[in-house]
Amino acid sequence: MEAQVQMLLGAALYLLQRFWLPALLVWGGARFVMGVSVVYLLKSVCLELLLKVWSCFTPETAVQPKASQTALTLTAEQKALPLRGCKVTPAKEYTASGQTLPPTKRVATICKEPPAGQQMDYGDSVSSKSWGMHFGRAAKEETSLGQVEDEAWLQKRRCLREGAEVHRQVRQYVQQKVRPGMELLEIAEMVEKASSSLVGFDARNPLRRGWAFPTGLSLNEVAAHDTVNPGDAPRWLSPADLLKVDFGVHVEGHILDCAFSLAFDPMHDELMRTVQEATEEGIRHAGHDARIADIGSRIREVMEAGEVHRSDGKVLPVKAIQNLTGHSIGPYKIHSGKSLPSVDTGGNERMLAGELWAVETFGSAGGLGYVGNGGNCSHFMRTSSSAPSQWQRSMLSSRALNLLELIDKRFSTLAFCPRWVVQEAERSKFKLAKGSDQRWWSSPLDELCNVGVVGRYPPLADLRGSYTAQYEHTILLGSSKKEVLTRGTDY
Repeated sequence: MEAQVQMLLGAALYLLQRFWLPALLVWGGARFVMGVSVVYLLKSVCLELLLKVWSCFTPETAVQPKASQTALTLTAEQKALPLRGCKVTPAKEYTASGQTLPPTKRVATICKEPPAGQQMDYGDSVSSKSWGMHFGRAAKEETSLGQVEDEAWLQKRRCLREGAEVHRQVRQYVQQKVRPGMELLEIAEMVEKASSSLVGFDARNPLRRGWAFPTGLSLNEVAAHDTVNPGDAPRWLSPADLLKVDFGVHVEGHILDCAFSLAFDPMHDELMRTVQEATEEGIRHAGHDARIADIGSRIREVMEAGEVHRSDGKVLPVKAIQNLTGHSIGPYKIHSGKSLPSVDTGGNERMLAGELWAVETFGSAGGLGYVGNGGNCSHFMRTSSSAPSQWQRSMLSSRALNLLELIDKRFSTLAFCPRWVVQEAERSKFKLAKGSDQRWWSSPLDELCNVGVVGRYPPLADLRGSYTAQYEHTILLGSSKKEVLTRGTDY
C-alpha cells in the first residue's frame, strides 16, 4: 500500500517537474479561486484515486459494517468490559445536580442559569499578530467583538450553554450504559430519547428546540455520517469495535455539535488519545483573527506524531483525515460556510470574533487518512429554506412534494434522517406512511435529492480494516475569551 502511494505521488511530482509552467498557473488559480494550495489539491486527487482503485480490487469493501439478523453471543466477561476513550461519570455524581437516572428532567428546570463552559484566554491563538503584518486587514484588536456583547448576544450564549448542558448529561448517561453486544439502534434511541426530554422538545413547535442532526454511530473505518435507517438489518457493537458517537442539540436554532470515540479493547487507546490531543491542539489555537490554515498545520503536527502499536509488533502511523473538517456553525445551519481542516490547505481565511465553531478532528490508523462516500445514506439536509424552483417542482411527483412539506415543517435546514421522518409521519398521521412498507420514504426522498432540493450526506470511510477516531467540542469566540461550551469531566 505504501509503495502504491509513493508511486502515485512520484508520478505527480514528475508531471510537476516536466510541466512546471502549467503547474504554476494551476497553483496560482487554486490559491486565488479556491483558497487552497495546489499541493493539497494534488494530494487529495491522488488519495481519492487510490481509494477508488483499492475499492475496485476489494469489491467486498463496504463502508457499512456487516449487518446480522442475530445478536452477538458474548460472555459475561466481554459484556462487563470497561469503557475506554472517555472518563465515565459515576452515577452518584451524575444525579447530584438533581437529574434522574435515566435522565428525564428538562435541564432548564434543574438549572436556573445554565453552567458556563471552560473559559480560555486567547494568548496561544495562531494569529497574524505573531507575524506583525495584516496585509490591509484590520488588526484583531479592531475586529474583536468589543462591547457588542448586548442582550441578543447574551441570550444566544444562554441558549448555547443550556444546549451544552443537555449534551453533557445525555452523553455521560450513554457512557454509563453502552456495552458490547448492544444493537446500534438501541444506542441511537437512547441518545435521542434523553436529548428530547432534557432539551424540552415540543412537537407543536418543533423548530424551537430539539435535535440538531442525526445521531452518528460510525464503526471502525467509517468515520462519520452513519446511523440506522428504518428497515436496515440489525447491527451490533462488538468488543473489538471503535465507535464514534456524534450528536447535537439546538436551543432556538443555536446548535451544539460534540462527539467522542469509545471502545472496549485497549488496542484503540493510542489512536483515541492521539485524536483527542489533536482536537485539544485545535481548541488551544482557535481565536479571533487566527489563520485557519495555521491551526490545521498545528493539528496535523500533533495528530501525525502519534503511533499505534499492535500486538503483532507492527507500528502504524496515525494519519490526519484531510478531507474531514471542523466548521463554523450558524443559526439552524450546522455548516455555515467556513471549514477547519486537520491539515494546512493554504489560504488566508481566518476565524472572527463572535463566531461559533465546531473544532473536530479525525485520525486514521491503517488507512490512507482520506475518506470516500458510499454505503447506505442516512443523513440528509435541506441546503436552503427556499422553495423549489418552477423547474424543480415540475420534476417532482406529488409524493415528493408532500414529503418536502413535512421536511420543511419539522426540520427546515436542520439535518435529518429517515428514522425521524418516519416518526414525524406517524405522529402527524402523514398519508404516505400508511401500509406496511418501512421504506415508503425512499423513493420520494430520492426525487428530492436528485433535483437538488435535499442534499445527501452518505457515510464516509477510510480503507476497510483500518480504524478511525473522532473528538469534537463546540467553542464560542467572545470578545476577550473563548468558551469551550461542551467541555465536561468525561473529555
